[in-house]
Amino acid sequence: MMMQQANLSEKNAFCRFAMGTSLTAFGIAKVSRNPNCTKGRLMIALGAMKMAEGLFKYCPTKAVLSSNMQNAMNTSMQSMFSGQNSMSTEQIDKLMKDFSSAIAGNSSGSQATASKQSDTSTSTQNSSNSSDSSTNKAQNPS
Repeated sequence: MMMQQANLSEKNAFCRFAMGTSLTAFGIAKVSRNPNCTKGRLMIALGAMKMAEGLFKYCPTKAVLSSNMQNAMNTSMQSMFSGQNSMSTEQIDKLMKDFSSAIAGNSSGSQATASKQSDTSTSTQNSSNSSDSSTNKAQNPS
């Protein structure tokens, strides 16, 4: 059997082992109360998997994801340096128009919310001068 290279740190491996142990224990407790409990059986299986990952300091999911990310980075770098454009000019124009319309919409919306906030702050100041019960309401809006 070929041994895989460790891809987990000491702390990560310990945490996976500890969490896997507790997950397995809870699963065993569920199955001992109800032998047909699917959730308990699933907890045992997932807990055992996490315990094994912690014990061997190797996570196959992390290895697959990191290799896929590495391949994606390699292909994107190759296309970038070879001069190939992955987006057409039509797509870029559409993105620019969407971006500019979003910027124009957000700037007017932020001015409206700022004016609403100043109105509410003056109303809370006026109500705080009227009585002691209203000061508690102004300090605790919830």
